[in-house]
Amino acid sequence: MLGFEEQIRSLREHFAQTQTPVLSIYCDINPAKPENAGKAWLKRVKNTLKDLPEIRNRDGKRDTPLYDAVLDLLEAERPEARTLALFAVRDADGDLHTERLDLRVELPVVDLARGRVDIRYGTPYLTPLFFAVDEYERAGVLHLEGAKWRFYEVFLGEIREDEQIFAEVRPDEWREVRDLAQRITDVFHLRSTISVGRYDRLNPEERAAAKVGAWMHAFYGRLSQLLDKALHRLDIERLVLMGEQWQVSHFESYLSRGARSRIVARIAQPKNASALTPKDLEIHVLPALEEAERRAEVELLDRICEQPGLWGMGPVLDALQLGRVQVWVLPWSLEARVWRCPEDRFVAAILDVARMICAEPEEVALRDHVWDLAAEFGARLEFVRGPAEERLLRDMGGTAALLRW
Repeated sequence: MLGFEEQIRSLREHFAQTQTPVLSIYCDINPAKPENAGKAWLKRVKNTLKDLPEIRNRDGKRDTPLYDAVLDLLEAERPEARTLALFAVRDADGDLHTERLDLRVELPVVDLARGRVDIRYGTPYLTPLFFAVDEYERAGVLHLEGAKWRFYEVFLGEIREDEQIFAEVRPDEWREVRDLAQRITDVFHLRSTISVGRYDRLNPEERAAAKVGAWMHAFYGRLSQLLDKALHRLDIERLVLMGEQWQVSHFESYLSRGARSRIVARIAQPKNASALTPKDLEIHVLPALEEAERRAEVELLDRICEQPGLWGMGPVLDALQLGRVQVWVLPWSLEARVWRCPEDRFVAAILDVARMICAEPEEVALRDHVWDLAAEFGARLEFVRGPAEERLLRDMGGTAALLRW
């Protein structure tokens, strides 16, 4: 289990079931963004805190210790994070509990009106984090290199090596495959110096010279089976292969259909392949996964157009509340407002439709209710960015849906 998931479990224990008000803070703190330079986000958080009604203790006085604890957590340096989530609550005995999470990814539905700061005091606002754990896809990176291949789990920007996948493979077997791979690599490097160019396949004589025979065939088949087990154990949806082009191509031919269908990127062998650091992995892997995500979002919109699916706020909300929506697609920067009947929990895109259900509907930010709507009607949420978000806003009325029927 990754560190982020451990923190989520802690949050469930301390905050999710509490009957006392919780201070929930979300903020975009990505240091790569100009608007966050010099920790400008911290000033925005403090200003938003000032706009809230003052938090008081059981004696009716300003809860200064709570504010001090929160500010201390906010001041802590976390240079790699993109999103900060912070929670503070006093339990029934008056004891203060705080938790800060630093995510290496951005979360959707953060209040743009407040400069990507969302602060609430009352019912704990944990849904965006639960959404992240439940809906973000897990990726795996298989690094084919040297005397031991390695497999990494990637989730929410965190990268962790899984040491269980190849635990049964002996060191002498890794050395054998390393030596064979080096011989083949030498052949390809030699070919690259010849004017006729470089080829992806070895001819029979070169295969014999490199001793690529029954042993390697059986070994690759075994590694493929171990990879399948890891993909299932870790619930991996996307797979990245990294290594020498010939070896990646060769091993890919041994993969099961399920494993091949998960491949979203093939990455060339890094120059410092034998001594990759976590930062090196981030540099090589995360952009490839980000690109794969953007492609998948565009493909989803194409599929909706071909199904045919639905788009436009009114039609999608109607279909959603009839249970027809399988996947509900929304822009990452969700600013839409809808009309809601509180007692009936009905939502509509326009006031006249809502008045058909209740006399006094209220205008609300869709982002405050999107999680509950998706859960109530069994729809999977998909927030899109980049080209897909632009297309959704420009051509599809700001939302779309893949339908069940």
